[in-house]
Amino acid sequence: MTRTGIIAWSVLGIIASAFLLSCGGWVALFAFAISIDAPHAWKGDIRFGLIYGLIALALIMGAVLLLRGSIRHLRSLRARPQPAIELPI
Repeated sequence: MTRTGIIAWSVLGIIASAFLLSCGGWVALFAFAISIDAPHAWKGDIRFGLIYGLIALALIMGAVLLLRGSIRHLRSLRARPQPAIELPI
């Protein structure tokens, strides 16, 4: 893959990780709202709250892993070449 391709995929990965992180945050808020008991709106159920909480955790962890990989690829482009090893003759 070319340098431009690596940069493009890394930028897309960073954007996707931001999207996954925001989705995970919204699902976490939804999980909290589902788990509490609100008598005027619905009856809270802790099981559904825990299930959605685990989904939110999976989304957030996926976002972190995707972001780490994208940053690692971008840093590899910045690496300076090592000087050649001189072998004694």
